[in-house]
Amino acid sequence: MEDTHFRHPEQVLQPVPDTPPVHFAGFWIRVAATLLDTFFLIGLNMLIFNPLRRAWGVLDASFSFIDLIEIAIDLLYLVLLTWLTGQTLGKIITGIRVVNARQTRGNLTAGQVFLREVIGKFLSSLPFSLGYMWVGWNRRKQGWHDLLAKTYVIYERRA
Repeated sequence: MEDTHFRHPEQVLQPVPDTPPVHFAGFWIRVAATLLDTFFLIGLNMLIFNPLRRAWGVLDASFSFIDLIEIAIDLLYLVLLTWLTGQTLGKIITGIRVVNARQTRGNLTAGQVFLREVIGKFLSSLPFSLGYMWVGWNRRKQGWHDLLAKTYVIYERRA
C-alpha cells in the first residue's frame, strides 16, 4: 500500500463522501468552449451592435458609447452565466462546468467569479497567454485564473 503522507498535497485528491470522481477538463476542450463563446458573441455583436453603429452614424474607428455597451454586454455574459450556472453556452455545448475548488457541489461566489473572469483572465493573458497555457501543465488542469479564484473546470456529470 502506497503511503501518501509524504506526497505533496497538490498530488492527492481527497474524495468527498457520496460523490463520484471528478474529471478535470483539459486545455483543448476549454479552447473549444472559448471558441464557441467567441463565435456566439461575435454573432450577437454583428446582429445588434453593428446595425446600431450604422443607425447612429458611428462608422469610424474611434471608440464610441456603443463600443462600451458592447464590452459591458460581453463581460456580463461571461460573468453572469458563470456565476449563476457555472457554464457559458460554449461550456454547455462541450459538457464542462466551472466549480468551486473547495466544494464541487455548490455555486461559485460572486467574488470567485469576479476574480476568475475579470482579474484572473486579464492576468492570464498578459505574458503571452501563459496563464491559459498553464492548464496544460497543471495536474488539476487549472489556469492562473482558476488558481486565483480557487476553481476547477470539470466535465459535467451526465445522468
